[in-house]
Amino acid sequence: MDHIGLFVMDLAASVEFYQDLFGFPVVMQFSSSGAEIAVIDIGGGKIELIQRPEPQRSTPIGTWGHVALHVPDFDNKLKKIDSLGLEKRMVTTGDGSRLCFFADPDGHTLELTERGL
Repeated sequence: MDHIGLFVMDLAASVEFYQDLFGFPVVMQFSSSGAEIAVIDIGGGKIELIQRPEPQRSTPIGTWGHVALHVPDFDNKLKKIDSLGLEKRMVTTGDGSRLCFFADPDGHTLELTERGL
């Protein structure tokens, strides 16, 4: 596992909550497609806190976003996803690494990362 993504209403308040309660440090902060994102280190894993832009920002309380898996054989996994006929969404990050979003049979969003956070 690389990280779990959580949708949050107020990024600053969420970062403060995780820092104050657990002492988890912010290891990365960035914007992507209008979303503001902070990554916190939870000791052995990461949580990606995602404040979506309006109008999606009104995400219901307690909603999680995705589970991300770092896979060393990224291209082979993409071929497998295609062979299973799964719909996927590809994203290229600022550093050129690729992400692939798709759903499991129950509709949970999974993310494959080429490099990880």
